[in-house]
Amino acid sequence: MTQSREVLAMMDAHTTTFGRKRGCTISRCGGFLLGALFVLCLVATGLLVYHFAPCLNGRSVTINGSNDPRDDTMMETARSFSASTANKKKIDVRLPRSIVPHSYELKLIPFIWEGNFTFHGEVRILVNVTQDTENVTLHAVDMKIDENHTSIREYSSTAGASVNRTLKIDCQKNDTARQFHIIQTTDTLKKGKQYTVYLKFTGYLNDYLQGFYRSSYTVGNQTRWIATTQFQATDARRAFPCFDEPALKASFQISIARPKNMTSISNMPRKGEPQPVSGIPNYLWDHYERSVPMSTYLVAFIVSDFEVLRSPSGNFSVWARSEAINQSLYSLDIGPKVLEYFEDYFKIKFPLPKMDMVALPDFSAGAMENWGLITYRETAMLYQEGVSTSSNQQRVATVVSHELAHQWFGNLVTPSWWTDLWLNEGFASYVEYIGMNAVEPKWKVLEQFVVHELQNVFSLDALESSHPISIEVGHPDEISEIFDRISYGKGASIIRMMDHFLTTEVFKRGLTNYLNSKAYRSAEQNDLWEALTKQAHKDGVLSSDKTVKEIMDTWTLQTGFPVVTVIRDYNRGSASLTQERFMLRNGTTVVEYKEKPKWWIPITYTTESSKNFGITRPSHWMEAETSLTLPNLGANSSQWVIFNVQETGYYRVNYDKTNWQLIIKQLNNVMFRDIGTINRAQLIDDALNLARAGRLDYTTALDVTSYLAHETEYLPWKAALTAMGYLDNMLIKFPGYDKFRIHALKLLDNVYKQTGFKDTPGDPQLTVFTRIDVLSWACSFGHEDCVRNAVTQFHNWRNAPNPDKNNPVSPNLKSVVYCTAMRAGGEAEWDFAWQRYLKTNVGSEKDLLLNALGCTRETWILSRYLDWAITDNSGIRKQDAARVFGSVANNVIGQPLAFNFLRNKWARLKEYFGTSLLTINNIVKSSTKRMNTRFELKDLLEFVTEHREELGTATRTVQQAMEQAEANIRWLERNHATIREWLNRNTA
Repeated sequence: MTQSREVLAMMDAHTTTFGRKRGCTISRCGGFLLGALFVLCLVATGLLVYHFAPCLNGRSVTINGSNDPRDDTMMETARSFSASTANKKKIDVRLPRSIVPHSYELKLIPFIWEGNFTFHGEVRILVNVTQDTENVTLHAVDMKIDENHTSIREYSSTAGASVNRTLKIDCQKNDTARQFHIIQTTDTLKKGKQYTVYLKFTGYLNDYLQGFYRSSYTVGNQTRWIATTQFQATDARRAFPCFDEPALKASFQISIARPKNMTSISNMPRKGEPQPVSGIPNYLWDHYERSVPMSTYLVAFIVSDFEVLRSPSGNFSVWARSEAINQSLYSLDIGPKVLEYFEDYFKIKFPLPKMDMVALPDFSAGAMENWGLITYRETAMLYQEGVSTSSNQQRVATVVSHELAHQWFGNLVTPSWWTDLWLNEGFASYVEYIGMNAVEPKWKVLEQFVVHELQNVFSLDALESSHPISIEVGHPDEISEIFDRISYGKGASIIRMMDHFLTTEVFKRGLTNYLNSKAYRSAEQNDLWEALTKQAHKDGVLSSDKTVKEIMDTWTLQTGFPVVTVIRDYNRGSASLTQERFMLRNGTTVVEYKEKPKWWIPITYTTESSKNFGITRPSHWMEAETSLTLPNLGANSSQWVIFNVQETGYYRVNYDKTNWQLIIKQLNNVMFRDIGTINRAQLIDDALNLARAGRLDYTTALDVTSYLAHETEYLPWKAALTAMGYLDNMLIKFPGYDKFRIHALKLLDNVYKQTGFKDTPGDPQLTVFTRIDVLSWACSFGHEDCVRNAVTQFHNWRNAPNPDKNNPVSPNLKSVVYCTAMRAGGEAEWDFAWQRYLKTNVGSEKDLLLNALGCTRETWILSRYLDWAITDNSGIRKQDAARVFGSVANNVIGQPLAFNFLRNKWARLKEYFGTSLLTINNIVKSSTKRMNTRFELKDLLEFVTEHREELGTATRTVQQAMEQAEANIRWLERNHATIREWLNRNTA
């Protein structure tokens, strides 16, 4: 599954009214009792803090910083939340293994019209009994099972699939907490026998974008309805009773009833002709071929009136609204090419007879890899040339490649449990770049990986509240929590690291062996490590005493990542390397581990004399040891050394001051390109984040960035602007920010002139991306030429004869033009953009406008915009609510509005998003990311304290938000004066 950036649901503080508002009075005695109760609560809170704060995951924590004991108590309270959450008693939500499914026969009738939105269904499951039992336990939630029709019958294949006897059912009950439906029998189901379990049920086509749900779109004034599915991770149980765990694979024979004027599609091709539905006029049955064995979360079916386009071979199809079907041409072009490429990459033919890809108007994630029927939100599959941007096009290619990679890695071989979700998502997040590079080689996406994935996930993984890639999860809320950047971005980054240290050929052969040995079954990460180790030993890239498991367990079972500190001996030409976990709290927190984490680190480096930035196989290993000595670097005392070539290793690098100065000298030389592009990006990202963590003085880190005045390449600028974005967020509300703006504009001056405010056809992808980033920063800082160009282009659009059809703004400049015009304008500009949002038929254009609408400086408009995000029929789809919050929170005046809305409208948010709490994570992240004062942290803690039992899937995100806010506060206390002094010196 591709996670979109906007995902999560929120809820809000309810207020309790006292006194006159409720029409009651409090006696003096009652007041005394309330006062005593208040004191007792304070004491209890203090005891809770005392009990929970000292220990976090087996580590004692000492905070240094403010001298105000109230501040330290506040920080400790944040930790007590994390500790108490971690210590919650967990229920076992795993199904018993006494019965496992063999095959399903599923029939569903969705009623897709206003006022009904129900579905009726029946399922017959052939099960294998592995041990004697009197219980049949399976999953079912949010449906009504007609218990009068439930039956269990012994099955005999030898008698022509005849049924021998019916077992007597004693009772049926629901275990709501575990989402179980339990059928208890009087008779015993015998080990080794097969039985058919039959259930009849009704459900509701919800609008929470989960399970079997409804979606809609309009043509003219007419609403068109769709019934569609989203089952990952635990929502197949909302559509039909089933054994809803990834390891419990079975084959599926599906029948879908649909209105005559609509079509249905499912994982497999339809067989035969549609048949009338008895008793329901104008409905037809579509019967589908039996599937290969697969997990329930990969089952999919859709009823719609969509149009379809097919590839020349006829076995690859794309579906979309008739008004948008031509926007799917790019997907139809690259989809078969990527699929064919992966067949060659894995050396395994695509296992199914067809592939359908569908663009849905409402979809919670980015896309979902249902086997043979991939579903997408429209922006992830549709591309309109001349309207959509180059970034939109790359997004489509990325997501299509990601989901097609899953057809093997995830679908053919599936993780046994969600603990190894990262195997699915991390692998697809890496291989998507390889598949995309095969069809769009000019984009240089393998280089882009470093700044878009690896450096991006570092910031999250540097928090103490991060989590291991492979993590035990149980309840569906916990499973939803780990669909995050750790599973996706970190997973992809360590797989890329493994590709480089094993070599690509060994890596690919090991993968093929793994997939063939586990085809149509489930596996754990150890199965992959074993296959790769065998191939690595066979080809001699790992010595016989090393295993992939030994190396990779240090990366998957431990939280965080290391920083390697290189201290050179300039007289002897040697270097001493040490490793330590990198955390953003460093310098403010002393963490005492029972056993310090250590990683197997592949060491690569190059020197000023060799300048070899092409060799990425490790020359040495830090074998989970604290230190390593390299006796001869091959560099003299006046030459720099750079470690982690092409940043293939998942770690940061720090150097002694002399080596940093040698690097800075090279960067400020006209020959700065002697350092490879990826490693220039690495040096900037490492330097600014080492300084952020207190491991490098900001004077040195900012000196590293000074060379950017001559840099024009995308990767270094992307790394710089991302890292400097943190400085911008932290400094913008404090004195001296004007100097930061002057310094940034000085660095941008040359690259601004080089890229210009004109989108030139035929420009390389990375040039286009550089231009957009540079213009975005320049306009946000008030660069006169930038703002004038943007406002003029927006004005020309407003005055165009037919602005809905004639938009003179070049697609790639739209994000800059739209946002700048909103920022510089007022209500009239906002209303014009809002009308264009409502009227456009292109999903990517809607996204651009949604983001831009949050750029206005009119606070009342921003507040209204947030309100519309959770208002039915406002024009903003539920799937886009988090995008609105993110847009408003990215605005310096909007961030407190977003958080206050979150606090004050919690109940409304909870009602609006229902049981689908996925959107909450992005709303929490965006609404809290700029917090850097104790007052703001206090507000966040009050919010968390009031709703700690209701956070659900957002629990981990809230922990990370509190930790990040605390780290921001400490950062300002430690660094603001130093940075301000440096800026004063360098902007004089």
